[in-house]
Amino acid sequence: MIAATPEVLPRCRVEIDAERCKGCDLCVVVCPHRNLRLTTGFNRSGYHPVEFHFHGSRGDCTACGLCYWVCPDFAITEVARRRP
Repeated sequence: MIAATPEVLPRCRVEIDAERCKGCDLCVVVCPHRNLRLTTGFNRSGYHPVEFHFHGSRGDCTACGLCYWVCPDFAITEVARRRP
């Protein structure tokens, strides 16, 4: 019998409005843990919007909020820690 592995939930979440994102890459560059990346798809305006991955190349998201503050188009609508 194989034991079920518990689902790993992120400690934090970043809400992104993909339709407002123009793919400027500022949030991707400023993220200290590399939890954001540009998608391969397009939004209605023809841009590659950003997507959030809670386990980035340098670790898990800490909800530092740098992405929120650097976004010129207010496409990142919320950065928050999850409640236990």
